[in-house]
This record gives sequence, structure tokens and C-alpha cells, in this order.
Amino acid sequence: MTISTHPAPGAPARHIAFIADGNRRWAAARGVSAARGFRHGALAVRQALDHCRELGLEAASVFLMSSRNFHRDTEEVAVLVDVIAELLHDVADESAGPVRVLHNGALRGYATPQLLEAIEYAETTTAQRDGMAICLGVGYDGHDEIRWAAHQAATCPEYDPAVKLPIERYLTTAGLPDPDLIIRTSGERRLSGFLLWQACDATLHFDDRRWPDYDRAALDEALAVHAEQRRTFGR
Repeated sequence: MTISTHPAPGAPARHIAFIADGNRRWAAARGVSAARGFRHGALAVRQALDHCRELGLEAASVFLMSSRNFHRDTEEVAVLVDVIAELLHDVADESAGPVRVLHNGALRGYATPQLLEAIEYAETTTAQRDGMAICLGVGYDGHDEIRWAAHQAATCPEYDPAVKLPIERYLTTAGLPDPDLIIRTSGERRLSGFLLWQACDATLHFDDRRWPDYDRAALDEALAVHAEQRRTFGR
């Protein structure tokens, strides 16, 4: 894929990003384990991706785990990592398009061999597919991504200080359209560092549902709100 320019004002969404928040609170409200919340959340991820595929999107991204999440309770992190590893295998097997795992260099200091194997499996087995691209944030930090991309851009052979840095070329989503719509569940009103550079012109939609309860109808509602926005991109 080539790097895309801004879509025309009023154009339908091409890329939707989800901040899948509220799995632990969903579990606590039901008096069940956090592990059960994470597993129900994984099912919701697969359903959301299925719906995005049905809608004909070019890309869908899901923030599963930030780099800071590795500092939670050890047992909880172990469960979450296991669930994500299983999810990576499932998504790779179900996807008709490439799967990218968004992470920073610190991931290898925390990730289990199981998670590293799942990341490699997802990326390598889907690399030649040309359907909807799926980006899964695991151990991701938006500040680190921008730092890395800026460093790579500044040290590339064709760098010219008088010319705008080609940072987009070095982002984890390089070649994909920026998200048109970013959805966060569980009532929180912030991005928590997800796709900070790419979020510049996105519609932000905050939903009070906890992530395991997010379904096709909720996504359709968010798309209806997005369709009402008038994005001119400064023109």
C-alpha cells in the first residue's frame, strides 16, 4: 500500500481504531475473575474486527495492552499476556489481510516466549495477504513510537533539514490511512497514548459500555455519529 492523503470531507471511514477498555471493571461488576473479563474482551475484539471487515474497511486497530500495563500485578499480567497470545493466533488464522503488532522495544524485556512466538506467527503468516489490515497494540506507547519514527526520519540518507520530516514512513502504521474514527469504551475520555500522531484528524467517540459488552450495534452507532461530523482538514 502507498501512504494515503486525507480523504475528501464527508468520505466514509477507512480505518477505525478501538481502545478496548473496561475488561477488569466488567469482571468486577459481575463478581468474576479478571481472567474471565479478558477472555470476554478477546471475543469482543474478534467480533469488532469481523464487523469492520464486513463494512469493507481498509484497516482496523485495537489497543490491547500498553507498555505501562506490564507493571500491573504479576499474575494478572501473565493471564492477560496468555489471552493476547491466543488472540493473536486466532486473528491471524481468521484474517484475510496482514496483521501488524504495534509495540516498542521494551516489549522483549517483559514478554513471555509464548507472546513473542504469537507475534511472530501473526506477522509472518499474514504478511502476504491483501485484505483488511489489522493493527494490534501490545506493549505499545505512542510517545515511544513518535520518538523512534523521528529518529529514523532524521537519520535516513535523504534527510534534508529544510524539508518536512517524513515521519509517517517510519510509524508502525506506515502505508495505512490514519484512523478516521477512534472509539474508547468504559466511559474514559482520553487516548492513553494510542496512535497519537495518527489521531490528528480522527473523530473521537467515547462509549460508556465496557469493552466485553461492545457489539456490532455499538459500532454502527459510532459510525453514525462519525458520519455527522464535518471534517474539512483545514481546507
